[in-house]
Amino acid sequence: MSASITLIGSLSAPYLSQFRAWLNDHSLEGVFQTLTDELDANDVVRVTLSQPFSDKQLEPMKKALLVLSDETKIDHIYQSTSPNLYQKGVAVFDMDSTLIKAEVMDELAVEAGIGEQISAVTASAMRGEIDFVESFVQRLSLLDGLSSDLMDGVYQRIVHMDGIETLMKVLHHFGWHTAILSGGFTYFADRVQDQYGITEVHANVLEIESGHLTGKHIGPIVDAERKQLLLSEIVTNTGVSWGQTIACGDGANDLLMLNKAALGVALHAKPLVREKSPCPMNNLGLDGILYLLGLSSVQIRDIVA
Repeated sequence: MSASITLIGSLSAPYLSQFRAWLNDHSLEGVFQTLTDELDANDVVRVTLSQPFSDKQLEPMKKALLVLSDETKIDHIYQSTSPNLYQKGVAVFDMDSTLIKAEVMDELAVEAGIGEQISAVTASAMRGEIDFVESFVQRLSLLDGLSSDLMDGVYQRIVHMDGIETLMKVLHHFGWHTAILSGGFTYFADRVQDQYGITEVHANVLEIESGHLTGKHIGPIVDAERKQLLLSEIVTNTGVSWGQTIACGDGANDLLMLNKAALGVALHAKPLVREKSPCPMNNLGLDGILYLLGLSSVQIRDIVA
């Protein structure tokens, strides 16, 4: 698929004219295609460019588009190319604040009565201010003694991300291999996997003894480097080309896999992640990825139906 800029948000005719003028000012030409219709709450317009940004243009143009996104509250997402949805591929996802609207460590901390104490550390780690592994071990140790019986209630109150069911149905319809690569915990990731038919899960394993958390984990911690390694292993094992890969996450510990995949989507991400990721998207849920793959709302509805 050709290079493109996808606009997502409240798109008026005057703004589209303004953006066309912006393209002209930067010696760019594009064909505008509306992917949404009157049934959609947000507008999506895909602008197929006559040519991709040059290596010299890429970083300054991406920064300029991010400034436009921040100023207008309209996503301006550049893709030099795009995976082909109609061919098999691999799509991997962070879980906390990506597939679900929660950080499970924080939710467990609420049960332990130390919610504010842990959530501040979590937020700092996701912004990339402190080391993820160090913060993970520190936060988990504070949950020592928490009853494992409380975890079911935590899962039951967690809200799943908008568009998750639609995205997974479409990806699986086309035979894509999907995976959760999570710095959270298998107890929760396994349930998300079961609900949406996700192919495989890699997350942290809580150590539980006599029905209580010990404040420790079992096995390797799924941090940024491990997510990138797992993505590479899945691509190798499936025989899929790198051009057919998607990664989606929101935190600093997702950046390596976001920048490794052909389509790296930073969903409702922290400022540092928006700045350093290929495709920051704020105005839609997970189903917004389908527009970045070139589908229209009509096509999405037909497939899901």
